[in-house]
Formats: sequence, structure tokens, C-alpha cells
Amino acid sequence: MSRHSALGGMPKTRPKLKHEPYLDKLDKIEKVNDKIGWVKESKTKTVLSTMQSFLISSKDREEAFKKADSLCSKNKIDKIDIDNINFEKSVGIEDVRIIQKKIYLKPIKSETKAIILAAYNGLTIEAQNALLKILEEPPNNTIILLLVESVSQVLPTILSRCKNITIDDKREKFGELERDQIVEVLSSLSTSGVGKRLKLAQDFGKSREETIIWLEKMIIVFRKNIIEEINKDTVFEQNKIKILQKMQDTYTIIKTTNINQRFALENLFLSI
Repeated sequence: MSRHSALGGMPKTRPKLKHEPYLDKLDKIEKVNDKIGWVKESKTKTVLSTMQSFLISSKDREEAFKKADSLCSKNKIDKIDIDNINFEKSVGIEDVRIIQKKIYLKPIKSETKAIILAAYNGLTIEAQNALLKILEEPPNNTIILLLVESVSQVLPTILSRCKNITIDDKREKFGELERDQIVEVLSSLSTSGVGKRLKLAQDFGKSREETIIWLEKMIIVFRKNIIEEINKDTVFEQNKIKILQKMQDTYTIIKTTNINQRFALENLFLSI
């Protein structure tokens, strides 16, 4: 349901409110990266007789693998019968054909084997259609665990063939002190010189993982700040929407390409 469909009784042709265009833009930004938000883990039973394929979605890869390992343990699958396949790029049709060859191999030590597919860089439509055939009729002695960052990366038909498990991302939870630090950084950027901006890029761009986490938090805080200003009907700076979009673009580039994270942050900080 959209923001405005819940307002019963209002005419369809009513004029837009003062700040609605900015809320519309925020909605579009949300959809680019699955809202940069996370939901709690679904309650899920592990029953091979009813479902042999699992879709685990989490922005935290480590937590996703922990959940996959936990499912394997519950089903008493020995490590030798667990095949971890980690894709460094988007999964293509040829990758699925390789999986098809592996899936019909018999387990060595356990009664059941597991194939863990880490597809954090997405899957092509052709690959998903091919994978769908595997998910529809997997061998009785095999469970498939597909790991993705967001359910938005897969087709609805894939979702319908899997037991869906969405893991809450603990990285979203940060204290007031850390929030205040982020607000301070964001507030100081507009008045900082080139030297300080480059120093910030150096401090926050030491590793790709740290940069991604920090950018996620920065986007969350900045976006909430924008919404608060809009809801309070205060004087709203339209330029903030453009800055948020730049943050989102930088986040996406760092996550999906091999660009140097420090260089990407320098470009961001020097442009806002």
C-alpha cells in the first residue's frame, strides 16, 4: 500500500501536498537497493519432506552462511557432503549447467547432501529459469540453499519453490553515540575543505567491508533526517535529495564493481 492509498475518502485528482514530490523521490531511491533496510528472520521449520530448497536473504554474508551451516547440521549432513559454491560475479546459464551436473551425485557419508549457492552478485534471468527446473524436482537426497542479499534479486517463481528465510542485519543497529558521530560527519562536509574531505575518505575507506557498512549507516541516518524535516514541515533543502542519491550510487558502485573504495569515497565527499 502506498503512502497515500490509505487516506480513505480523498479524491483521486487531489493536488499533491507540498513535500510529496520529495517523498516520491525517496521511494524511488529505496527501491534501488531494497530500501537499505532489513526485516527480522522468519520462523521456519526444516522439513525435507515438504521443502528441499531454501532461499536465505541477508546483507550480512557471514550470518547467511551460519544459517546455511545450521540447516545442514539439523539435517545431519557431514561437511564432506556440503558443496559450497561461491560466485564472484552474476550467476549465468553456464554456472547453472555445472550445478546440474553436481546435483545428481550421491552423498558420500550422509544420507543427504547439501549444495550452498552464494549468489550475492545476482543471477541472470536465463540462469534463474534454468535453476527453477532444478528447484522444482531436486533429487530426494539433496537440499539446495540459495544465498542472496535480497529477495528482490530473484524471480517470484524462484521464491515460490523455496522456503524463504530472511535474516535481520545486526549492522543496522547502532547506538546514539555512533549515530551522533555520523550526523557530525554529514554536517561538517558542506563546510570542510578538500584536505579534511580526503582525510575522511582515508579513514572510512580502509577496507571494502568497512566502507560498505559505514555507507549503509550514513544513508540510514541521512534519510531519516530528510524524512523528519519533511514531516515537521520545516524549510527543506532540495539539494539533500541529490546528496542522498549520490550516496546511494556510491554504495552500489562499491558493492558491485572492483573500484577502489577510498577513491569512490573521495569522489563522493568532494562532490557534496
